[in-house]
Amino acid sequence: MDDKRPRKKFFIVKELRFSIALIVIWSLLAGILFTYITKEIGTKIEHGLFSFIAVFIGYVIIVVVFTMFFAHRFIGPFERLKVEMKLILGGDYCRRLCIRGSDDFYIRSFVLEVNKVLDKFERKCLEKEGSRKKIDSELLHIISLIEKEDVTREKLREAVLLFHEKVESLLKNN
Repeated sequence: MDDKRPRKKFFIVKELRFSIALIVIWSLLAGILFTYITKEIGTKIEHGLFSFIAVFIGYVIIVVVFTMFFAHRFIGPFERLKVEMKLILGGDYCRRLCIRGSDDFYIRSFVLEVNKVLDKFERKCLEKEGSRKKIDSELLHIISLIEKEDVTREKLREAVLLFHEKVESLLKNN
């Protein structure tokens, strides 16, 4: 029995791997540096409750600083992107999502892909608007023919058939 399942690939995206590696490396370097400083200070003062509290507070400061820094890079852009998406959904189709230079690499690559989708969406909206205008002009032409007194039934029939053909061609193109 040849039951081969496709292997799941974790962390395929280079940008995400790079971001996670950056977090780990900076955290390790900060921990190593603080451990060295603690060891040097520990040789000068006696061990006890004060040194334990100093070490504990130092590690808390490191964790808080890195959490704030990386949360700003990872989570910070989403509130701004959410506001921009609401503007786009409100009808501002030419608007694109913006990113800061300090935003995470993975988020930047994601925003670039979303902007490509927005480009296609805007083109489709413009095509739809153009099609609507063509249909409107053809309907106005038919209405003007109907309002004329000397129009034959055959001319109206031809105008409606021509309108139908144009609508069909517009639908095929879209």
